[in-house]
Amino acid sequence: MEMTTKWQYSESFAETNLKMLENEALCDVIFAAGNEQKQIKCHKVILASRSPVFYAMFCGTLAESKDVIYVPDIESSTLDHLLRYLYSGKVEINAGTVLSLLYTAKKYDIPGLASQCKTFLNDNLDAENVCTVLDQTIVFDDEEMKAKSLEFIMDKSESVLKSDAFTRMSKSGLQEVLKLETFSASECELYLGCKRWAAQRCRVAGKQETDEHIRQELGDELIDLIRFPTMTLEEFTDVVTCEYVLNKDEMLSVYRSIVKKENVSKFKNKHRLSVIKKCLFERFKTVGGSWANGGAQDGLSFIVSKDCYLSGIDMFLPDVEGSVTGVLELLEGTTVIHTQNVTLRYNKGVEHVLVDLEKCLHLNSRSEYSIRQIMKGSSAFYCNSAKTNITMQGVDMTLSDLKVGKSDNGTTSNSGQFYGFALLIHTKK
Repeated sequence: MEMTTKWQYSESFAETNLKMLENEALCDVIFAAGNEQKQIKCHKVILASRSPVFYAMFCGTLAESKDVIYVPDIESSTLDHLLRYLYSGKVEINAGTVLSLLYTAKKYDIPGLASQCKTFLNDNLDAENVCTVLDQTIVFDDEEMKAKSLEFIMDKSESVLKSDAFTRMSKSGLQEVLKLETFSASECELYLGCKRWAAQRCRVAGKQETDEHIRQELGDELIDLIRFPTMTLEEFTDVVTCEYVLNKDEMLSVYRSIVKKENVSKFKNKHRLSVIKKCLFERFKTVGGSWANGGAQDGLSFIVSKDCYLSGIDMFLPDVEGSVTGVLELLEGTTVIHTQNVTLRYNKGVEHVLVDLEKCLHLNSRSEYSIRQIMKGSSAFYCNSAKTNITMQGVDMTLSDLKVGKSDNGTTSNSGQFYGFALLIHTKK
């Protein structure tokens, strides 16, 4: 091949080496890349000088003698990126190529390229590309980066579910997401995300987005991984039973599981763990002493602006030597949903203590709740000035006078018992 002479004047070996590659000048080895076996010509001396694997391939005792070297596990575009890096030290990396390049860098023992790929992943993983990266980790069997991708999805679940890339994820990628034990979005939101994914598959296949086609795209292998019994009754009724992605028998078994709180369906009923933050909603402004505990009832009602969990009640301790004993009740509407015996003992210098509930209670933003206590024993500290609206981590808690029964021991939304409420809130790191 006849070549011009201008590019040879460059002071950069990288530039001249790359020009030799682009011109296929004096090439002495051919690679056939990918399933299409696209042929790419290059130079043994460059490859051997940059990779111990290539050096062994061309200079070792078992050196390749074939005219064409087949690499079916590496696509031609990936091999082209690799060669350009070996010739010039430069490479363009994006979410769609990073895992294939990392695989290739590991295969041919090129630590500089592998390091750049890992740096890209550490610096650039976000809600818009993590699903693409996850798919790549599955293709290239990279368990380390697969774990990192899934950890990101666990942490930023809500953003990932809303991303366009989520709807383009492979079926095997979505399976990995649905197998997660930790997820920082509700099961209802995860189900809706799966429906979006299936609807996109229908559009690509030219099918109508009917419930039947949505179910076909999801298949039992995905549907069976959705934990329908962990949804609230309202979520399941409003979102799932108004359509026919599940069949009638599946819907009936899930409905019975939710109502009876005993799983009779084929679906897993263990709640996924969440990335959550524990927040203490303190209602006090000032604290006083000598609140009588003679067996009368104290209570408040409240609502929350966003679904969350109630994990504990911060209660006032006795203000003199002794103890108080009684019963704590939580109600949803007029229904008692939790009862717990409580004993609180005097602790010099301490005014209140967080009492953990025996089980966390799911608080629905569409329901009103009440808390009541009947205590007997020593007098206690109390709020003599209190807040009626508290906001933390995007959740508003609004307190009002007790609406279910009488707070005949004197507690109101402005004063009395209940120092605060411990809520577990879905949050973003």
